[in-house]
Amino acid sequence: MSDHSNDHRLASSLADSAGRALVTLHEDHHTNAFDPWLLRDRGDQQAHDLLVAELARSRPDDIVLSEEGAEDLRRLQAERTWIIDPLDGTYDYPFTNSFEWAVHVALVESGRAVAAAVSVPGLDQLYATDVVTLGERRNTDVPVVVSGRSNVYFASEVAETLGGKATACGSSGVKAMLVVSGAADAYVHGSGLYEWDVCAPAAVCQAAGLVVTDMHGREIIYNKPRPVVEGLVISRPEFAEATRATLDRLM
Repeated sequence: MSDHSNDHRLASSLADSAGRALVTLHEDHHTNAFDPWLLRDRGDQQAHDLLVAELARSRPDDIVLSEEGAEDLRRLQAERTWIIDPLDGTYDYPFTNSFEWAVHVALVESGRAVAAAVSVPGLDQLYATDVVTLGERRNTDVPVVVSGRSNVYFASEVAETLGGKATACGSSGVKAMLVVSGAADAYVHGSGLYEWDVCAPAAVCQAAGLVVTDMHGREIIYNKPRPVVEGLVISRPEFAEATRATLDRLM
């Protein structure tokens, strides 16, 4: 069995470094000439360049699949592929008070994530597969189900089943980490997502003991020829059965 201790540490270091670089870029732009579109583009590119350069130095034999990178089909035969989203939540990144953006870094072997980290710089939080623990529920009376802003139907139905409430925010990484931290009890995304949106957050959630599947209740496999995931469902164990039953009824 492979020892991925160094990979866990590298994923954490990469996510943290890219997150800090994005914070610095954000502050510089707001201090000088603020152009939200330019800031989004520069943030995406700068974080991508930082991650790819460090992976080339630290893991020169590995392949990278990045939202901002060109397709490298060698990944389909590679033993190790890093799946990264340099800036998840690009829309929210330029806003001064928004925390709804993240950095995703994950290593995949044989279709499964073996090390991952998610940085949420706006909250000064870093979550990694080797050290993450599941937070206690913050909303003990009313379960909270989170979704994306344009994808609330399934989350609303699950929230009704649980006797709770639905809410929405940006960045799949942020939403997933809200469940890890205990601020939310489930995250339901009813439509397709790219693997870089899902891989690192899902891996961290699984390491924390959460139940993670696609919308059909299946295990998520990564590094596919078409890197798309059929929705995402993350829930605390105590809500997993009711969440699954609700989605099965709606699908």
